[in-house]
Amino acid sequence: MEHFSQEEIQKIAEVTMEVFGYDPPVRAALLQGMPRRFAGLLPGGMTAPTIGLKLDLDYLNTVPRLDDGNIPLKSWLRNASWLGAGRADAEPLRRFHEAIDEKVTGSPPIKTVGFTELQEVVVHHDDMLPYAYMKAGVSAGEAVAKLLVTRYLNDEVQKNSSGNPSKFLGTGWLVAPGLMLTNNHVVNAREKGEPPASDSDFELQAKSTVALFDYDADGAAGSSATAIELIARDRRLDYALLRIDSGARKPLSHGQRLAATSSQEDRLALNIIQHPDGDPKKFAIRNNLLTAATDTELRYFTDTMAGSSGSPVLNDLWEAVGLHRGATRVTGVKFNGRDVAYVNVGTQLSAIKTDLAQRYRGKVPELGI
Repeated sequence: MEHFSQEEIQKIAEVTMEVFGYDPPVRAALLQGMPRRFAGLLPGGMTAPTIGLKLDLDYLNTVPRLDDGNIPLKSWLRNASWLGAGRADAEPLRRFHEAIDEKVTGSPPIKTVGFTELQEVVVHHDDMLPYAYMKAGVSAGEAVAKLLVTRYLNDEVQKNSSGNPSKFLGTGWLVAPGLMLTNNHVVNAREKGEPPASDSDFELQAKSTVALFDYDADGAAGSSATAIELIARDRRLDYALLRIDSGARKPLSHGQRLAATSSQEDRLALNIIQHPDGDPKKFAIRNNLLTAATDTELRYFTDTMAGSSGSPVLNDLWEAVGLHRGATRVTGVKFNGRDVAYVNVGTQLSAIKTDLAQRYRGKVPELGI
């Protein structure tokens, strides 16, 4: 199965040559982050740049998920977007990265009805925080894990091109002792356009989910735990709750339901601890203001990527207030005088707890439900 049509691959090649070229240093930068053994198989390294670029792209276009859950063409386009940051002529590459990102994560479309877009947010107040803020953030990060979900179809494990189980990536976190919260679409392990997993496959995928805690740097082994059971799920709120043997690891504390303020001086900062694209744990704590809120959803500028789905949305006390679920592209929105391409969206934790109380009462005593 190809990710893009040949016409689209040709467009990617043309824009890449116009913006960067494809000499060895550029090629190395675009292959950054791919397994060395895999990158060595690419056919474009020993030919003229134009031919080599097309050979590499044609090959990458046919490669599905690797054993670690990553998709090489998505990594290539992510690197191209990073190299072209701030350049208008690189916009098509960012669009292609967005397209493959949306396709392979299976994140449901985000409706933006009911939110008032901010045309400008400029904040003029003291942003200093206590010294203990950083220490508390590191402590909160211990409850956050990289998730790997094995895909099933008709009760059978699906294999990648190497013959190994196909893995989907996400982030999850301990909402209570032994309870892991993530997105429904992470456990669903389907790409855009595919039918949702059957109840049986979803259950198997939930029980196959491996949480890798303490994956905090490249080369870190981390400590893994496998889910025991699926407790609850909801597609509308996009959450799944799994029971997991997390030992004595502490869960995140919970904050209150958030409401958006009309005052630009009092907009709340929302932090996210995440495993973007399955990478080691990262903090998103800059340019991170809340822009809008409803009873069930939050909207914020905080940076995320694919693989960040299922991350906790946290206030400055490092209390969980939401579950990150995706991003929607916007136009005509500025932050501190600069155009903003995306606004991120999460589910209010209070709405998830309300749903659990209404539909799963007696099944979640750890949350008092």
